[in-house]
Amino acid sequence: MTWLPHRRKNPHPLNILLTNGRFPVSIDLARQLHRLGHTIFVVDPMHYHVCRFSRAVKGSTWVPTPHTDATGFITAVKNVVRQNEIDLIIPMHEEIFYLAESKDPVIIEKLLAPPWETLLRLHNKWTFSEFLGEIGLAAPRARLCRSKEDIAALLQEPGEWAVKPVFGRAASNVYHLSQHDSVPSKCDVSEENHYIAQEWITGQRYCSYMVIRSGRVQAFSLYPVCETIDGSSCVYFRSIAHPKIEEYVTKLAATLPDVGAQLAFDFIQTDDRLVAIECNPRATSGIHLFSGTTLLAQALVSGPPVPPLPTNYSTFTVVPPQGTSRQLAPGMMMWKKSERGPKAYLRHMKRLCGSKDVVFSKHDLMPSLMQPFLLTSYYEICRERKLSLPDMFQWDLVWEPKTSLGVNSFRLPMVLPRRSTLRKTAAIEKGKEGPRVIP
Repeated sequence: MTWLPHRRKNPHPLNILLTNGRFPVSIDLARQLHRLGHTIFVVDPMHYHVCRFSRAVKGSTWVPTPHTDATGFITAVKNVVRQNEIDLIIPMHEEIFYLAESKDPVIIEKLLAPPWETLLRLHNKWTFSEFLGEIGLAAPRARLCRSKEDIAALLQEPGEWAVKPVFGRAASNVYHLSQHDSVPSKCDVSEENHYIAQEWITGQRYCSYMVIRSGRVQAFSLYPVCETIDGSSCVYFRSIAHPKIEEYVTKLAATLPDVGAQLAFDFIQTDDRLVAIECNPRATSGIHLFSGTTLLAQALVSGPPVPPLPTNYSTFTVVPPQGTSRQLAPGMMMWKKSERGPKAYLRHMKRLCGSKDVVFSKHDLMPSLMQPFLLTSYYEICRERKLSLPDMFQWDLVWEPKTSLGVNSFRLPMVLPRRSTLRKTAAIEKGKEGPRVIP
């Protein structure tokens, strides 16, 4: 059914699988891809989620929870790929790690993701920091901590540190520690769960999102962190231009010539420094800044020619218009009293009243109308699992070394391979390219 205005007739439509349907980025991306004429399917360990009710999604399939049944999850995804003749798999959250680690050709040949080894090293905050140093890009000073004794020794030195798991996410288990502080009792650092201590930097924070192929940035979006519900999770997004960050990510992409993926980087800028804090090698909220367009959709499904590239091959980077803004309205309504003040309140209300919600669409009303029902079911799951709503929402998708498919042989990487090794590994693991089409 054609429901979106100006939906393109695509002469080469793809069947595209999104690997979860619960997040706002999932439904937003589904609509963008549908607008370009593609057919969208989703899988999710939740029976009911926002994409299930969207007219942009042709089919939604329940799959086992990868966090507790990774093998069952992989088997179920393979069945969906075969049954629906999927051409492209776009990961939406940390289920990307289970899919990439499987190295199953049915999945890998269609998966938009770096090879497993490269993916792991970008996600690991310590090896990512090492990687930035190797390629000459700025990063915070950092120490690897394998025990509480390592952290205690660090705290004998002057300075402030952000201490967090190397495989952490958002603001979970992040400790702001200074000289002579005690090591927090809840800090579960160990030989099996390494932490990184990064110098504490105060400045303007930015979040970026990009699609890269053949060492080039095909799509890029950037927004400053200005409205959050927990100090970390953004609920307001405004597109801006930042030449220094654009130069930074362009240089970084050039060091990954054999990678086709979605990459997202968090930055902090001070008066004299611009540093990348971490990498999320998956879909993030930067997708929202392309909402209502087909720009990102085309970058995701369109790839360069098969190597070797012709000498006249060129591409351009698609970016959302500057000033474009989107919001997560429920999150924006969670206005903290601690932030109240006349000027702050007016800024907040201007953003709340002047930005489009990423879920609401007059052409696709059911996802919005089902929000009360979905929220009720979410809180029931929270009660059963004894988790907070943010933790519950991602718990069954989260990847950790102990939930890895190869848990019996998994080892935390200590040294990042040289770039030449990364290129060879990517070429071997990637195999042949998945289906590509330029609409």
